[in-house]
Amino acid sequence: MGNLFYTKESKAPLKLESDIYHTESLYQDEKLNKRFLQLKANVCDLNQALVKKCITGTEQDFIMLMDRAKDYVVCNFGDITDEDVQKLLEMFRQCVFGYYILTPLIEAKDVSDIKVLNYNHIVVKANGERYLTDISFFDENDYKNWFERILRIHRLGRAEEFALGHCTDRKGVEKFYLRIDVQLSYVTSTEKNNIHIRKMPKTKLSWDYLKENNMLDDEMIEYLKDRISAGYGFLISGRGGSGKSTLLNNMIDLIPFNQSVLVSQESDELYSNVHPQIQFEHTMTVRKHDVVTDFSLEDELRLGLLQDIDNFIIGEIKGGEALYVFTTAMSTGARFFGTIHSNDAASSVTRLAQCARYVSDYSMETLEEMLTCMPFVLIHMSHFSIDEILEVDGWDEKRSRLNFRSVFKKEDEA
Repeated sequence: MGNLFYTKESKAPLKLESDIYHTESLYQDEKLNKRFLQLKANVCDLNQALVKKCITGTEQDFIMLMDRAKDYVVCNFGDITDEDVQKLLEMFRQCVFGYYILTPLIEAKDVSDIKVLNYNHIVVKANGERYLTDISFFDENDYKNWFERILRIHRLGRAEEFALGHCTDRKGVEKFYLRIDVQLSYVTSTEKNNIHIRKMPKTKLSWDYLKENNMLDDEMIEYLKDRISAGYGFLISGRGGSGKSTLLNNMIDLIPFNQSVLVSQESDELYSNVHPQIQFEHTMTVRKHDVVTDFSLEDELRLGLLQDIDNFIIGEIKGGEALYVFTTAMSTGARFFGTIHSNDAASSVTRLAQCARYVSDYSMETLEEMLTCMPFVLIHMSHFSIDEILEVDGWDEKRSRLNFRSVFKKEDEA
């Protein structure tokens, strides 16, 4: 064999062992769990038709099923305390109508993402780091039944044509909105149903919380306020779960209250409880008989051009909707905020232009040059922290590319 000529760039050995995210759950109590399984088997598993009816039925249907569960507990567990009765009924409610064994992860403040890859394979992202959890459904059938209940609760299809689906749960959890993405077994190589849950706090994380968790500091907050006040647009880039939407969600509330805002997104991640001039829209697919009608981000943004909008916000740019970033900047004087997946701040505009080319004949150079028509900030994030801030600083005619001014660059950790 010959010699290899390369410079070693890795700063640490390969990490080939998962860190464990530990949870505490009622389902880990051996005695309670044994009784719960007996309750579930006799009230839930043996009455699937009734459970389906209650899931999509009225409040009276829900009360009827819970009363049946309570009657079973009282009649069959004579030595049980009132406290344990309430615990068992809560476990039953979570199983049938909620997020079941995932509940501790749903309620944990530090967990942003939950992914179920199999009944005994559940992973999370917490504080920007990925973990394997120590919880599991009881068996494959237990997971399958719960998964089908979730599809029914959120009116997601179960046939092959609905193999990829998503929805938003705005009411089921007290402190979080949940974006739910499902991949049915038809499209997974493992032939297992997969589900991914992204959590968005109903009460926005405070700037103090973001500072305490090292997303940014006071000087950066003042910088953001200054540039928003001065009319700059923003493109926030990074990988999934890097904190892009969290930062953008807080920035929305800094837009002057005398300016109109249109927020277009696939799922309801962005929101404001204070800004009086924001309208929120999300994509939608309507199926009636053999006709499928899609209401896309592009449709919403196109209509927004007729609505006297001062600020266009796109939750996540993936495709042709990017064209409206450029046409908006060129023709209306409105500004743009959005997020996109890219490897660094500078390449985010290249990625933006690539998305716009899906639906246009503009050259990459023409699209990128359009961004010089408005002041523009590029922010790149990873691990729930700002890594880099650039500003667009004109167009280099000789090299046919954008110039950038560096505002911030995180120092490499030793």
